[in-house]
Amino acid sequence: MISFAVVMPIYKYVENGEVVFFVQTTYRDYFKFYGVPLIYLYRTKASQELEKSKYVLIRVDETGEKVEVGDRSRPGWTSIPVIDLKEKPGFLP
Repeated sequence: MISFAVVMPIYKYVENGEVVFFVQTTYRDYFKFYGVPLIYLYRTKASQELEKSKYVLIRVDETGEKVEVGDRSRPGWTSIPVIDLKEKPGFLP
């Protein structure tokens, strides 16, 4: 049997000189909130590197945890695809 993980994408849009990354997930096994959607947001100052990023790269080793953005995947890193949105979605505050 082959095991694999489904990686949820990270979404990104630019607004007022900021790059906003967000991911949607749901509560699981949390009493009466089971299935309630959650959105985690990260806002930062816009830069060319962030605006062109296609992946969020994560690596954990004996020196600690590293998180970077990049335009391609790298061996030994977990690569999470970033989907560019033209504008802020209507369901975000």
